[in-house]
Amino acid sequence: MIATELAHRGVPIRFVQAPADWRRLRSDPGNWWQHLPAGRFAEVAPGITVSERSTVLPGLRGPVAERVDAALLGRFLRRSSWQEALTVFMLPWEWRAARSIGGRAVFDCTDDWARLLPQARGLREQLRRIADEADEVIVVNQVLADLFPGRAPVVVPNGTDAALLDAPRSVERRARHAVYVGSVAERFDVDLVRAVLTLLPEWTLTVHGQLVFPLRAGAAAERFLALEQETGGRFRYAGPVSRAELPAVLDSAAVALVPDVASRALGQSSMKTYDYCARGVPVVASAGHLEHSSDAPPHSYVVDGAAEMAAAMEAAADEPAGWALDRVRWAAERTWDRRTNAWLDAALGDRLPDVTGVHPS
Repeated sequence: MIATELAHRGVPIRFVQAPADWRRLRSDPGNWWQHLPAGRFAEVAPGITVSERSTVLPGLRGPVAERVDAALLGRFLRRSSWQEALTVFMLPWEWRAARSIGGRAVFDCTDDWARLLPQARGLREQLRRIADEADEVIVVNQVLADLFPGRAPVVVPNGTDAALLDAPRSVERRARHAVYVGSVAERFDVDLVRAVLTLLPEWTLTVHGQLVFPLRAGAAAERFLALEQETGGRFRYAGPVSRAELPAVLDSAAVALVPDVASRALGQSSMKTYDYCARGVPVVASAGHLEHSSDAPPHSYVVDGAAEMAAAMEAAADEPAGWALDRVRWAAERTWDRRTNAWLDAALGDRLPDVTGVHPS
């Protein structure tokens, strides 16, 4: 969303995707070899070009994998004629490649990677190196600032877009209907959702978003998809939803959920909570997500366990009408236009935004 906002302002963006490792050789060897030495950038939106990248092993596998991947990324950028005034890194194991480029190098931290990826190795040393070397560190939640010893990162939380705030209502709210909008991975608490729907036999839940389970988490993906049959169809996975469709999806809901696994939720500032509030929908989130946030929405429900979530959903469906307006006002002060100003101030420092580079992510 920040990249889109920058492009609207006339600032070109080059974006490098997270790399495909050697396993891509099994399914698409030609594509893997093409993106190993240099980028093949294609325009995906006005002002935004994107390239895939290939690597041998994911850099999170350990110190050797990190060094090899960073060397490949550095070569990839050089051969892609990388001469950007600003390069933004989002994956800590790619930071070592910052040494091989010119211009300003910034790290944008949107997750507590140790919680999100407990199998990652060497994170503490990578984050310490970032704290020592980055021109600036930006975090999405104040909780994440502690990951960078000796630094005072700039906090730029998530946001929503004005189009979502301004869209007219086109559907009626459905009683006892909940929605979830966002990517779906191991952080999504399948056991919690199953228990909540068991406690609330008249409620339905529809999940909208892309499945982003890693290959190693095939069993977790199957458990998620099995919910539909286990709940007699009261749970439904509807797939990705476009921003244009989002107002109707949220307007139809009595409640919007953030059912994260608590141990993986700390330090979040999920865009979904801002989107939910932009349409005035009550937000019910599992513990660990909002109560530590530096920017929690008004009248949100933070719950611990299925019983509390079920009770909060029923309470939210019968809350004062004025609370919805409070949420909308809160979201209107946190649009991407405003967030981008804060992000640019941090990322560029005293430099003018003539050319903004990638997010190797």
